[in-house]
Amino acid sequence: MNIEEIAEQLNLGEGQVYPLEKWNPPFSGDIDIVVTKEGRWIHEGGEIRRKSLVRLFASLIKQEGMGYYLVTPVEKWRIRVEDMPLHVISLFGDSDTGIRMALSNGQSQLVDEHCGLKLSDLDGVLVPTVVAAQGLEARFLRSAYYELVDLSEMTDTQCVVRSGNAKFVLDFSL
Repeated sequence: MNIEEIAEQLNLGEGQVYPLEKWNPPFSGDIDIVVTKEGRWIHEGGEIRRKSLVRLFASLIKQEGMGYYLVTPVEKWRIRVEDMPLHVISLFGDSDTGIRMALSNGQSQLVDEHCGLKLSDLDGVLVPTVVAAQGLEARFLRSAYYELVDLSEMTDTQCVVRSGNAKFVLDFSL
């Protein structure tokens, strides 16, 4: 499977980038939407299952202070985020030419020196995270984590990730 087929399968061409930094509507209130630590979107107790809707909402998240909001040019709704607002759902490419991440907002991003690949604690387990769109953090979902390990060089306590000219050493002994 080539990169174009993977991108088509993941609908990466549909990842819309909105000018959230230019949108500053007044606070509209709280909306009962939760982004779980597993990457699921819950609205009024039920999971939002339409990928296109989840991708749209994920592309409209803006962080202000410690709060997260769904923002449009005319509305700003506070949502609850259990861990991180975005998630890395899959990886494609290779270490030589560069590894790309498919994000929950429909965008893809290169694993490079700007993404800040690191390990952070989630319920007592070290899981990779990156800085993604709009400066938001994204945590690797389990399947993407396994893909990262497959693309890495492992030692007893470290995982060395190479992506093009970038190199990351993830230390599991923390």
